[in-house]
Amino acid sequence: MKQLKSFYCVLIALCNITALTCCDKDAPTDWSEVIKLYVDAELGEYRPWGHPEDAEPLDGLKIKESKDADWDIIPMNGIDGFTHSLGWEFYLEVEKVYLANPPADASNIKYKLIKIVDEQKVRTPEFPTLEVKGAQGALANSYTANIFEPVHFYLDGNDYMQQDLRELCDSLVFDIPWLKGTRLSRKIYFHEVGRTQLISGWNHRFILPVGGLCRIRAYKDGEVVYGDATSVSLTNDKDFLMYNWNEMTENSDNSIGYVNFVDEKHEFVSSHYIANGTPIVKVSLSKPADDTLDWLYEYLCKLYKEPLYTAESGVQEQYGKLFTDIDKRETPQYIWKTDRSCIALIHWYDSEEDITEYYIKAEPVK
Repeated sequence: MKQLKSFYCVLIALCNITALTCCDKDAPTDWSEVIKLYVDAELGEYRPWGHPEDAEPLDGLKIKESKDADWDIIPMNGIDGFTHSLGWEFYLEVEKVYLANPPADASNIKYKLIKIVDEQKVRTPEFPTLEVKGAQGALANSYTANIFEPVHFYLDGNDYMQQDLRELCDSLVFDIPWLKGTRLSRKIYFHEVGRTQLISGWNHRFILPVGGLCRIRAYKDGEVVYGDATSVSLTNDKDFLMYNWNEMTENSDNSIGYVNFVDEKHEFVSSHYIANGTPIVKVSLSKPADDTLDWLYEYLCKLYKEPLYTAESGVQEQYGKLFTDIDKRETPQYIWKTDRSCIALIHWYDSEEDITEYYIKAEPVK
């Protein structure tokens, strides 16, 4: 009986081994074939599995196996051993590998470059030019505006601007004239591994009267490889910053923000109202910081020179004489006076809420 039982155990074991061997022989395996592949000169939009719908698509290679076929989009690194060049069409010999067990979030096909059969340059990439458009929509090679009026800049180029820039440079920087020969700048294009950003149009509000060239400069490997510019002239001809007193006939319903494209930290917001028939303007920074008081003081000095009244010269008394609308929570720090406006730099403090604020306050000269 023991021998019979042992016989059955051996038989079962042999059956299991045979079954496993059969399963291994039937298990799917990778296989491949050698094919020819067309790669387009331009890139396509690629959205990998799980890519957020509201996110910008990634760059991808446009490929097809025959001239009459539709383009497929694969990742930029989808052909092992191949590096794409914008503006060049490629005809490749590749090994097309079919994966038996592909990753859950990836294709079951991958490509390996065998050789480049043919390549042809079909387009020469171009840098864009810098153009300016004013508030009325008029295009011009140069533009004159008052400070705080919107000036729209944009890059004028072909439909492949972003792809061209990716081949031609590492970054593109916009800059404007500032004070004493200095300039303020902001990067409007850059390309990093897995990330590309391009701002092709933007609004800017100049906050000081300046004149000169607004520029774009392209950098590659730390060197300037291209530049273009357009001329602007900014005046300060209104009664006070962005306002003319005779145009203010009623209270504003909302505050107005002013975009400082090259210095977002110092963007302004303004409001106005009528008090006892006198128009009053309040202007502040939209993003207050620890240095707000000093920054606003220096800003007003650049526009109106040194203040007429300070803490040492009776600024509190003069504030009561020169201004119509007085808030008991306001403490004037400095007062300037022009032929059209009285301007005060105010420290406002609410003791009940323990809130501090600094702003510029102005009204017409009495």
